[in-house]
Amino acid sequence: MEAAIKKSGKAKKKRRFTGINCLQLLTLAGLLGYMQYAVSSGKVSKIFLATPTSIVEEGVEIMTSGLLWPHLLLTIQEVLTGYLLAAVVGVTMGLMWTLFPKTEEYANVFCAAIMAIPKTAILPLLILWFGIGFKSKVVLVFLFSVFQILYNTVTGAKQCRTEFLKVASVFKANRFQTVFHVIIPSALPSMFNGFRLGVTTALTGVIFSEMQSAKAGLGYLLAESQQLLNTPRMFFLIILVTLISVVFVKVVAMAEFMFCHKWRRV
Repeated sequence: MEAAIKKSGKAKKKRRFTGINCLQLLTLAGLLGYMQYAVSSGKVSKIFLATPTSIVEEGVEIMTSGLLWPHLLLTIQEVLTGYLLAAVVGVTMGLMWTLFPKTEEYANVFCAAIMAIPKTAILPLLILWFGIGFKSKVVLVFLFSVFQILYNTVTGAKQCRTEFLKVASVFKANRFQTVFHVIIPSALPSMFNGFRLGVTTALTGVIFSEMQSAKAGLGYLLAESQQLLNTPRMFFLIILVTLISVVFVKVVAMAEFMFCHKWRRV
């Protein structure tokens, strides 16, 4: 056992700092340096571009003043609520379509039609039905995410190898056992691909919705900054939203590793 652990430890290579990484850092430093120089020298108006120092100062100001946190928490709550609902509904419908093909034959045309509708076009209807508050944002996030999760789940479930299903049948596995011990494990990689795509579009949907109609949230702050021509705050919020999206994707990737790659620990 100890020999196997030592062998696996030697097999793991530490990530090294390469020349490509150095070039990436130099490119980023050059871009930030140019932004600082262009705005400070007056070659580019402060309305169109912000210096890195002003972005940092604005970020520190809205964080220390407490302005940022209520909006940030609301946006995250809207994203998580809509996304989790989309995950539950998408996976459930995907498994139902796989187990009962007639349900897919019936519902696929309606889902395809709803998926084809631009979500931005139905935002006025969502506001009319659910108001400009929390509910309309959750519904929009749900619509942005559910179909990607649904169709990835169906694709993964249908790719379950016939041999696995035959073995389950030989051992007289019931439908519940077949779903949770054969179909779902086989569909997990495709399902997590849908989760990964869905979480990024969920954040995009809620930011857009908040920019159009909201009294709070990161999208509301971004729209307000645009109206006030507060360019440093706009840049800071864009960077913040990007970082949140990266964190969400990393969380999904960690969950995928835990569920799909347990054998790597052996």
